Order: sequence, then structure tokens, then C-alpha cells
Amino acid sequence: SFDAIGAFSRREDAPHQASRPFDQERDGLIPSGGAAILFLEAEEVARARKAKIIAEISGYDFSSDGYHLSVPSGEGLSRAMRGALANAGVLPAEIDLVMAHATSTPAGDEKEAQALSQLFGLEQGEQGPVVAATKSLTGHEFWMAGASQLIYALLMSRAGFVAGHPNLSKPAPEAALLRIPTATIAATPHHILCNAAGFGGVNACLVAKVHHEV
Repeated sequence: SFDAIGAFSRREDAPHQASRPFDQERDGLIPSGGAAILFLEAEEVARARKAKIIAEISGYDFSSDGYHLSVPSGEGLSRAMRGALANAGVLPAEIDLVMAHATSTPAGDEKEAQALSQLFGLEQGEQGPVVAATKSLTGHEFWMAGASQLIYALLMSRAGFVAGHPNLSKPAPEAALLRIPTATIAATPHHILCNAAGFGGVNACLVAKVHHEV
């Protein structure tokens, strides 16, 4: 189980502070759940029926590096992100918002932060996009987490804000250059990069283009 391998947080005395993605004091994830669904259809079909198009999936990619059952390598996620951007024809500098997988586990967050820093050239002085860590608010929804993160991203983008990370008090060294808001900020992202990862080195990434005019 997740608990047996030490994946869950031990902060039973302060559950509201337990999910701490990218924080130095993170010690594991907080399980949650729910349901999420997105409807996908070809653009010509949507326009023919005069549907209100919320966003379009402009690119995606996935990888499976088989590095370890529960500890990610980071390289697999890097490949998936670069592949999704290439598939979308979007440059890293065009991404306005990253929906990080960021589960609050020590190893997972470290590798994702490093991969994001490399992708966006943060160590070379680039500013990089805003990075949202919504599991700090929702916990880890496991199998629905990828779908729910995209839904959160679209809801926030169309409403003109990005939710803050309430438990980021001491950013981990590897995450120090990431632009992670600790309070809600005004923003209208256009291009979103959304990450998801799973046990066994499985990684998925997609790029979404938000339609703000409808």
C-alpha cells in the first residue's frame, strides 16, 4: 500500500498543512478522491454545432522509463514535457502556466522541480511560467488527478486567476527558482502545460490552449 512504502504524510496533528509540494518540510502525500470528466471532440465537429470551445489540446506526449517502482528518475518527465511542446509547436517561453504533478513526496517533487528548471532555463536567468501546485489544496486524487488538474487549470484561466499554495513556507532548494504563488494571483494563461506521473516511471504531459473569448 501507499502507507507501507512511506508515501503518505505523517502530519496527523496538522492535516490542513500536510500537503506541502516543493516545500522543504514535505513528508508525503495526502490522499483524496472525486470524479472528473472532460469531453473531447474534433474542432470541425465542435464548430459545426456551434459549441462553446473552452480549450484545445494542442500537444501531448508520454514516457515510461521504468527507473523504479515508486521513485522517479526525472528524465522520463523531461522527455514527456519536451515531446508535448514539440507536438504542440509551442516553445517553452510561450507557456504561461504549469500545472505541476507535485504530490508532496520528497523524491517526486525534487525530480519534477529539477526537470522544470531545466526545461525553462531557470538556472540561466529565465523567468519561467507560473507553477501551480493544486494538490496543496486538494490532496492527491490519484487516478483522476490528471483530468482534474486540467479542469482546475481551465477554470482558473477563464476566471482570471491562479490559486496559491498555502503551505509553501520554506521552498526546497531545487524549487527556489520556480514561480509558485503562495496566494491567489490575477492571471489569464493562454498556453498551459499539465503534468501527470505514476508508479513505474510512467509520465504524461499535455499542452492546452485556452479560449478566452467564449
